[in-house]
Amino acid sequence: MQPIKCLRLTHVNLRVDRLEPALRFYMDVLRLESVTRRDAESRGAWLRVGDAEIHLAEDAAPQPASNRHIALEVADLPAARAAVAGSGAVIEKEEKGVRFWTRDPAGNRLEIVGPG
Repeated sequence: MQPIKCLRLTHVNLRVDRLEPALRFYMDVLRLESVTRRDAESRGAWLRVGDAEIHLAEDAAPQPASNRHIALEVADLPAARAAVAGSGAVIEKEEKGVRFWTRDPAGNRLEIVGPG
């Protein structure tokens, strides 16, 4: 069997307990663009991040707080940090000038990385 070479991240699917607060966070704070869903079997939304997507699926079941996360590269790390902190989200850990970690309203962990 030939080994598989992964070329890029296409999407990440995150379960959120309430869709509206998650959409406000991803669209208003992180400035992600909504894209048309190719399926509509459940309540959710798809968001564009460069040439990848985040798929939010509403699920009322409680989510465990874990270290699993997605990483998003941003053009201006200090501005992103200010926007996230200004939204009321907690900055859990930080490497000044390099990256920080936070959680979305459903408890999904996010790593926000500076350019380069």
